[in-house]
Amino acid sequence: MQRNASGTASISVTAYAHYPYTRVNAALIPIEGNENVVQERQFDSNQLAQGFLHATFIARTGWYRLELTGTTANGITDSAVVDRVGVGEVFLVTGNSNAMGLRGLGAKDASSNIVSFNALNKTLNNENITIAPDGPMPAPRFEPLKSGSNVFPNGETSWYWGELGDLLFQRWRTPVLFFNAAWAAANAENYRDAASGKDAYNLYVGKFWPNRQPYSNIVNTMRYLTSLTGVRAVLWAHGENDAQLGFTEAQYFDGIRTLIQNSRRDSGYNIAWYIARNSASNQQKDPYLPILNAQNRLIAQRGFNAFQGPYLDTIQIPRPTSAHFENVPGGVQGLTLAATAWNRSLADTAVAKTIPLQPSYALHAGVTPARVYPGATFSLPFMITGNAPAALQIIAELLDAQGQFVANVGTGTGSPFKIQMPSDIGDGKYYIRLAGLNPILPGGVSQPIYVERSSRTIKYVNTIGVRNTGSAIHVSWAVAPAPGLTSMTVQKTTDGLQYTNVESFPAPAPDASGVFAFTDNNPGSGTIFYRIKMVYGNGTIAYSTIVTLFRDGAPAPWTVFPNPVTQQQFYIVPTVDMGVTCRLFDAAGREHPIQTSAREAVGLLSVRPRYALPAGKYILQMTSAGKTSAQSVVFY
Repeated sequence: MQRNASGTASISVTAYAHYPYTRVNAALIPIEGNENVVQERQFDSNQLAQGFLHATFIARTGWYRLELTGTTANGITDSAVVDRVGVGEVFLVTGNSNAMGLRGLGAKDASSNIVSFNALNKTLNNENITIAPDGPMPAPRFEPLKSGSNVFPNGETSWYWGELGDLLFQRWRTPVLFFNAAWAAANAENYRDAASGKDAYNLYVGKFWPNRQPYSNIVNTMRYLTSLTGVRAVLWAHGENDAQLGFTEAQYFDGIRTLIQNSRRDSGYNIAWYIARNSASNQQKDPYLPILNAQNRLIAQRGFNAFQGPYLDTIQIPRPTSAHFENVPGGVQGLTLAATAWNRSLADTAVAKTIPLQPSYALHAGVTPARVYPGATFSLPFMITGNAPAALQIIAELLDAQGQFVANVGTGTGSPFKIQMPSDIGDGKYYIRLAGLNPILPGGVSQPIYVERSSRTIKYVNTIGVRNTGSAIHVSWAVAPAPGLTSMTVQKTTDGLQYTNVESFPAPAPDASGVFAFTDNNPGSGTIFYRIKMVYGNGTIAYSTIVTLFRDGAPAPWTVFPNPVTQQQFYIVPTVDMGVTCRLFDAAGREHPIQTSAREAVGLLSVRPRYALPAGKYILQMTSAGKTSAQSVVFY
């Protein structure tokens, strides 16, 4: 998170409890030489009852470890850890290919104090045109910046930015995060056109870049990434292409001024820009004054929030055959020299004049259903912390398993939020991300939601689990807001067939989630199944996912149970993280279609024939990791 002038940042935490703890404590613990004090937060009873936890820390510069510890009345203690949380400096790089980076030119690993989102938001098509979407950015995942890392959305390798980050860490003892939206071959005219709503023309290829690139990647990074983390400044390194093309001072000045102004207007964030003075290249070995003059004019504009970056025209001239900065083995270390020049321009006195951007509020998404179907509608509670506008308009975005944007699934202003799943969505794992509008500020990502087209009901029980403590079994579950729900009953079976009611619980308050637990002091032996029976005011009954406990040892992997099968359904204990394909054949070798699901029972694969089978002996063929085995299954 970007720190402010006082060296602090707000760290917002969202967590979900799947057991009714009597106390949950969050501790932000300084690590890696950070000498600040440990901070602790305790979640209130209302949050504990809902299983939806949220807190905020105000932390000073440095690295931290976040630890959550939950305790219960019966002595159970659980914990969860986020290994590294950083408060420091965030920069958005942009410009041309000499800011983007190229592979094979000597980029170095940065230390673990320098991080990036190691992904790309672009592809190169068969016509040599770079393609990138113009839409909501994915949810980021950060990791230390290595030489071969990508720097989302466009950066290739750590380039010289990793070296710059380490120089800044040595001076400021602060973690550093980079985003990189630089774009190869883009000149001032390209940036002006794209920022003005037109597709820009790549004159080297003779085709247009679609989706208003390279501008869209810049403004969408501002909307979806630096708005979330905060940012110190944009680092602009550009000008060689324009000098080679003989652009005039006015052309360059007007093009880049339009880019900067429109990025602020379209993102809603007035981010400072550091502008490098840059015009020389292997083709234009001498400084080109029209470009340098335009860059100096941009810096000198009163009230423009632009600052002087490094002078790069003296670095590694003549350039290597790559036409870019390069750390040449046994020769000139061009990338290192460029990083050093940027480090000098980001002097303490200069940086003190820039006002960093920090998010003014945070959105915390609440407990979601475990499973839904295409076209389903459900409610999602949320919380806002910080200084949000009084009438904040919010949009709900559906993200896929990789965090990529899929569709908008709702708009509103108050909690709970109505979510409308797309009717044409495919099966799989998804997430919900809420984002405030005007300007866009994304919140955290929800728990996963599984979509199954074969199901036409919503599984409101988000999680269900069991734990064995001596002679007792503890069953716990969390439930999302379930309209019309009146009661929940724990049910149990030891034969997998006939369930009996064990204990009932009232439903949570309307529009609220809840977390519950039951202790079975007389569980019996063998294989025990538990589920939650959901009773609604209109008489409808639904059931949660099944959870199983093997008191006398679990069946061997890929063993069918119960066997014989009496209810047209059986289960398999799979090997962890290994998918399996099942086919069912009768004694004559005829295949019978089956349905399999890893969502009906926790840790098990459920199998049922698509059509009821007559009594008899069948062969189940199972294929996993390229190996096939078979097992006899008897249907009664």
